[in-house]
Amino acid sequence: MKNYFPFLFFTILLFSCSGKNKIPKDVLPQKEMVSVLWDLFRSDQFLTAYVLASDTSLQKKDETIRYYQEIFKIHKIDKSVFQKSFSFYETHSVLMKQLLDSLNAKGTAANRDLDQPKLTDSSLIHKIKPAVKE
Repeated sequence: MKNYFPFLFFTILLFSCSGKNKIPKDVLPQKEMVSVLWDLFRSDQFLTAYVLASDTSLQKKDETIRYYQEIFKIHKIDKSVFQKSFSFYETHSVLMKQLLDSLNAKGTAANRDLDQPKLTDSSLIHKIKPAVKE
């Protein structure tokens, strides 16, 4: 009987912790949530840098709502689904950290791609070949 106690203890522990970070069906999966948040962040950046900077008569709140609604349409969700999903992730710190880490990695990759020079076909044609010793 004593030999079964550790096994029973770990089994109960495993099952009690396994559903803690499970994502419900009515909450956006992490991959989709990352995609939605990425688009929302990019739209904020676009609004601030281009739209609102060039037209001061626009109201930031109204324009932001309009852009967000378009993003929700693109992802085939609505505001309530997004808010419910975001609230879920806020209350589950492990999942939220994974989500934010994914966003950070996506941003880092995007910045790295911007820093890399793009080779064109002409740059490949004029590539200098190393001299061959004879």
